[in-house]
Amino acid sequence: MVRDIVVYPDKRVRIRAADVRKFDESVDSVIQDLKDTMKAHNVKAMAATQIAIPMSILVIEQDDGSYLEIINPRIIGKKGSVASKEETLYFPNTTHTVQRYEMIRMVYDDRNGEQQAMKAEGDLAITLQRKIDYLFGDTLASRMQEDSRKSLEKDLADKGMPGSFETCPTVFMKDYFTSMMQKVLFFMGLTLLTPLFSFQPETVQKIWTFDKYAAIALVLLLIGYFAVGIWEGKKYTSCTSCQIGNMIGTAVKYIVLAVAITVAADFLLN
Repeated sequence: MVRDIVVYPDKRVRIRAADVRKFDESVDSVIQDLKDTMKAHNVKAMAATQIAIPMSILVIEQDDGSYLEIINPRIIGKKGSVASKEETLYFPNTTHTVQRYEMIRMVYDDRNGEQQAMKAEGDLAITLQRKIDYLFGDTLASRMQEDSRKSLEKDLADKGMPGSFETCPTVFMKDYFTSMMQKVLFFMGLTLLTPLFSFQPETVQKIWTFDKYAAIALVLLLIGYFAVGIWEGKKYTSCTSCQIGNMIGTAVKYIVLAVAITVAADFLLN
């Protein structure tokens, strides 16, 4: 079935695709829809997110007319750099030059769920990188410098397509909270070594008091982590590290560690 292509400023293309876990008829259906849509729009490659299906699937038509069907791709090696002049259906009638890797190595699943590996160079490597970008919620604009993005934004607005780009920062504010929590947990862990030394009871009591205050500090840091993380999640909606699921996973990990250390310290120091 031929599907509509997601076009700027529609942000559905900025949603990270979910990995395929069940290889059934739904996968076959998405692959066929991609092929039908590619033929209808005369394009040689397409990612599922480009037709608003958030599944980690892409299809590339090869020179001999056969199709390369790639599911759950992961780039595991890269080499060289090349300036690539690119255009994309998401930003109609625009062309921009970005840097790409000259060669990549990747692993992926086929439609039967069997893992495959491949090495790609030249045009194929560039095409794969472009489509994999889409699967991870990125677009051509994500590879551009800020001034180029602003120029593209203005160009699109002049063509009657007003919108704005969101770009993920390399360091998030909530990362500072994560760093502080790691340090607090490290020093809490050191207190578990207390029985190895001949400290006076008063010193041991002070160490236990430190553990209790450190646990309170960790709770406050977690609250700050969530508050800032939620704010950043609203600001950078396409950034995968801003998703609430990731934050919950991180919080649970630190809570479990803190509880384990506190219980152990209580047993060892009291």
